[in-house]
Amino acid sequence: MAKLNRPLLRLRGHELVPLEEDRRVELDIFDVLLPCRFFEVNYKVASLGQVSPTLEFLLRLVKAAPGIDEEDAAIFFGYSPTDIEYVLEEAIAPGYLERRAGKLWLTISGESLFQEDDEQPSIYTVEARRRSFGFDLMSIAPQIRSTLDELERVLPELPSEDPAETGRVAERVPARFKQFFRELADQADRGKTERRDIYSIDPLVTPGTRFQMPLRVVTFAQASNPSAAEIDLSAWRMDHEIADRPEIERAVALFVKDQQTSTAQLDAASAYQTLIDLAPEFLKEFATRNGLSVVRYWREAVSRAGEPRSDRKTIPIVGSLLLPGNIERVQAVLAYGLRNVTEAPENIYAVAPQTQGWGATTQQRDLLTLIQETTARTLPGEKSEMKSLCLYAWGRPAKYTEKTFDEIQEVRVGDFPKSLELLLVPDVMVAAIVHAPLGASTGNPVPLGLASFDPLVVDRAYGYFLQRYDR
Repeated sequence: MAKLNRPLLRLRGHELVPLEEDRRVELDIFDVLLPCRFFEVNYKVASLGQVSPTLEFLLRLVKAAPGIDEEDAAIFFGYSPTDIEYVLEEAIAPGYLERRAGKLWLTISGESLFQEDDEQPSIYTVEARRRSFGFDLMSIAPQIRSTLDELERVLPELPSEDPAETGRVAERVPARFKQFFRELADQADRGKTERRDIYSIDPLVTPGTRFQMPLRVVTFAQASNPSAAEIDLSAWRMDHEIADRPEIERAVALFVKDQQTSTAQLDAASAYQTLIDLAPEFLKEFATRNGLSVVRYWREAVSRAGEPRSDRKTIPIVGSLLLPGNIERVQAVLAYGLRNVTEAPENIYAVAPQTQGWGATTQQRDLLTLIQETTARTLPGEKSEMKSLCLYAWGRPAKYTEKTFDEIQEVRVGDFPKSLELLLVPDVMVAAIVHAPLGASTGNPVPLGLASFDPLVVDRAYGYFLQRYDR
């Protein structure tokens, strides 16, 4: 007797988000450099070109009626004796037709012009070529080189899953060249219309110049388990292209996994308390005697993270400020906040959290530029040029952080909670984000916080900042 499959009944647990409300949530964004190299490849291609229309029709006729009389062929096409001689010469000279006792036959070369299951004859030629192609050094897949700007050149390099393999790339290039020939041929022979196929590849290739190319990574997770980050590479390439580059996908996964940390290391409780201190009115429903009820606030923020309005001066922020959706929210908060001032602020202040990879993207620079340009458009009469200042308490900052901000100032480790990020435009707006695992003691940091143009919140944030900055 077949065993019946009955659904299991489970008691409702303390999940972060009810299962019926679970959803995908974007967490962070990074730009990493993919190591690449040019390789010079010797290869031969078979080019398939079309014959002339007159020759094509004659060859088709002879193929359909082997041994046809020359006069009958002329009558079939309505050719004069001069015309048929001209057309026959076009077919006989290269050896496609032969004449025997006034009759026409296809030669072996003529037969070879007709591909299998194709009634249309094509000319088949083999050309030797020697060209240089770019390949990444992980998946050995085609990579086009472009010029990097000053910031892009100092982004973190993607660590190889197996560094020893990068020294044996040249051995694998011929096989990968054959696999990606269509893509490479389109790049090398753009504008040519004949059909091409690979004929042969020299197994010896010559390594050339090394280069690097940025690869954009977005991390995401389910709202019910946010500290278990997954990766999304769709901003870099399409799904079918990523499937051809599994080594890169695994290397990115390791890069993201290396950023895992613990709430204890990051002093998360102190950072969440700072959120309450900055915006007690906004967070009053989530404040307890033990601090912020993070799970309840997370659940609320995920379900209603929206846009600021004149009557909604403070909004929850889920995920990095540098995600495209959050950059739009920051811009909207900034626009409302600029209505409260008549003079342009002199500085943009940032406090860096002590987490791996923070700000490793050109999005950081783009956000600062957006704030500067929006302020200049809103207050065009002001001549003040806003500068960006980042407070950093985690040893020497990464080179991409140094290139992003106009100035870096070192602060003591205990001046700000380790997991706290601040973005402050005095008298205009503030964003405060906590980067810490959520729902687990260890895992990937989950950015969670708020953004506000409420004058009370902005003033508190500026006072909080100055108190520690002046130390």
